[in-house]
Amino acid sequence: MGKGEHVGDYPPPTDTERERTQGLRAMLRNANLELPRTMRIPANGGEARAILRFTRARKDTDKSYAMLEKSLEWRREVGADDCLAAPLSEEHARILSEIPGFYVGHGTRGHPVFLDHTAVVPWDMILEKMGMEMFLYAQVQLLEYTQQVVYQTASRKYGKPITQGINVWDVKGLTLSKFTAKVREISSRTSKIAQDNYPESLAAAYVINAPSIFKVIWAVISSFLDPKTVAKVHIYGSGPKAFAKLKAHLGDDCFLTEEMVCCGVKQVGDAEKRMGMQSGMAAAQTWIRERNESNIPWYADEASVSLDADADSSDVVEPNGAGASLLQLVGLRRANSTAADSDNGDEFFDAEEDAFSAFGDFDDSAGDGVGPSAGYQAMPSAPGSTVKLIDPAALPSDAAEAEKREAAKDAAAERKKKSCCGCC
Repeated sequence: MGKGEHVGDYPPPTDTERERTQGLRAMLRNANLELPRTMRIPANGGEARAILRFTRARKDTDKSYAMLEKSLEWRREVGADDCLAAPLSEEHARILSEIPGFYVGHGTRGHPVFLDHTAVVPWDMILEKMGMEMFLYAQVQLLEYTQQVVYQTASRKYGKPITQGINVWDVKGLTLSKFTAKVREISSRTSKIAQDNYPESLAAAYVINAPSIFKVIWAVISSFLDPKTVAKVHIYGSGPKAFAKLKAHLGDDCFLTEEMVCCGVKQVGDAEKRMGMQSGMAAAQTWIRERNESNIPWYADEASVSLDADADSSDVVEPNGAGASLLQLVGLRRANSTAADSDNGDEFFDAEEDAFSAFGDFDDSAGDGVGPSAGYQAMPSAPGSTVKLIDPAALPSDAAEAEKREAAKDAAAERKKKSCCGCC
């Protein structure tokens, strides 16, 4: 099937999928169930796209219906349908602003690109000052904001439905010792929210600045994945060459800079803030607060924020007023580019949840991020998996690497001292 036959970022349904989506729609009607507003946004493909996503998330119509029915019940329980009506407190919004994750434009197919500095998220502060349940509610607000604002803006900008995103995970500074029980729990629960209620949302994932210990984490995660999904995840090392390769894949509509991912751990987020960007979580809260204070219904369609879906690319204009500030916050302000097809599926999130569960018994009592070989060998591997699990005991820890670098520096200083003539 040629690229021209695809619509937006999602291949059209096959004949079998059309039959299944029709069956799923009929089951919804018979049960008097209606999809909420953020699942029926016309620019994002409306109800048809939402039903197709759930159809593809499960292997038969009954299972797709059960998944969708459970998701609608979850939405009622947590208040997802109207969570964009009111912001969190200013104190909670301030805490969320410390999370170093930013929208940095679009990929070559129009997918919004989200840069997440994964290893330096201040989990201790978040859990202490917000608590897990409040953070999870903020996460739901972010996911709904993504549907209402980020995807809709991309869909109108590129003139076709876009309902998937690209994740860039900067994992510099990552150690297994940072995966405390609470961090594993909150990560597992956020992954479950995404996979159960926002299926088929991953277009591609890029990991940059991957330390040697990431091999352990990826070996576990990838053992749960379908090969097609593994092909979506691209793992890069560090430095300018790795950045250049990443930027080439993301294209000109993504304004990720070398400084954003090649800086030191202490400088993470500085480049984004100098560009006037807020974190994605803070941007969502700002948008909710501005609408709330202006008495504008959160579901209202602002012409200054979104572009007409039928507009030609030559008609693209820079919005002004509140719309301009919003686009500057989320970083969605580049000119159009040609959209193309994309693969589907988000098994990554299912595997991520399983991987965090697998790490539940990981013994890192020494705090070195490595742990004993026996603990790792107990981790599950999918039957027939071709993924070779790596024993972390055979890998150098971050502390060992740092000690090695310091020893090299001391040796160099000693050699310089011996070669000095003494005149200085």
